[in-house]
Amino acid sequence: MKKIISMCISICLCAAVFSGCTENSPSSSEKKTEASSSAVEETTDVSSELESEAEVMSAPESKPEETSSSQSEPAPEETSDITPAMWTVSDDDGHEMTLLGSMHALTEEDYPLPNEIMDRYNSADILAVECDIKSEESAKMSFAILKDAYYDDGTTLKDHISEEGYEALSNYLSDTMYDISTLEKMKAWAVDSVLEEVGLQLSGLEYDKGVDGYLLSLAHDSGKQIYEAESIEFQMDMLLGFSDEIYDFLFRSLEDYTPQDSADELIDMHEAWRTGDVEALDDTEEEEAEELSDEDRAIYDEYNKQMLIDRNAGMEECIKELLSEGKNVFFVVGAAHYIGDDGIISLLEKDGYKVERVKYK
Repeated sequence: MKKIISMCISICLCAAVFSGCTENSPSSSEKKTEASSSAVEETTDVSSELESEAEVMSAPESKPEETSSSQSEPAPEETSDITPAMWTVSDDDGHEMTLLGSMHALTEEDYPLPNEIMDRYNSADILAVECDIKSEESAKMSFAILKDAYYDDGTTLKDHISEEGYEALSNYLSDTMYDISTLEKMKAWAVDSVLEEVGLQLSGLEYDKGVDGYLLSLAHDSGKQIYEAESIEFQMDMLLGFSDEIYDFLFRSLEDYTPQDSADELIDMHEAWRTGDVEALDDTEEEEAEELSDEDRAIYDEYNKQMLIDRNAGMEECIKELLSEGKNVFFVVGAAHYIGDDGIISLLEKDGYKVERVKYK
């Protein structure tokens, strides 16, 4: 599961690039190049417009209240059949808190959330998340970073990744509305964000339906205290801080891979999340790594270290600190952060904390 801060960025980048493509409607490779240049020149204007809308987009999006009905019979109570992985962690002093594995993009059918989740959320004084993506600051910073999405030193994507990575990327995009020529001046991290949105659109999942976003909207509406285990700055630094080698590895991994494959992978992940099948999520990560060469395995390990392992350790420290202070917290981060030998659950157990899986009725 990728960093959640890229959700706003990927959507906006796709909008900007697609706008440039449709307005220019290139019919030859020469016109495609002109369209790409035009899209680059318009990026600052697009980013400025998006920034001005940041406050509107950052407003909480909790579900609207139902209007009163003249019917005497009350509407039947909605129930949920999903069972996302959730745990209770406690220390030797009797302090405890709830840990929920989230998925950052879901569907309308995933709501309402189970009573077991909402009861624990409602009884908590603090909602802890990776970062507050509903805050005005997060929205403004997400849009501001779009200005840094294009190379300004005369280089293009080809100068920063291998021929194999560029070819795999080009072939992958051939099945989409995007042409590689419209992305050539984009930095590797920005191209990767566009790719995330491509797969997401085909999967039927929506970022604005994610668990963390939904609960954050409720928290903002009710004035519940929000705790950030990371920060918007941290996640943005991570997004921009991955090396060209890592992004080249990600692009080369697209060989013999299609956007529909990406969508199917998300759909499988969604089903694993809905049923609380943490083993399925863990197996997916391992299967991808087993087939790598020694060189690529080293790149993958570095990527995994920055994306998950180091962050898991940081999140565990947050949990331990909150527990020691006796805070009543509902802690929600991506489900992938909890699983595996380097996951939060394993780290907590190794440090002597008691962790129990919550059972749904």
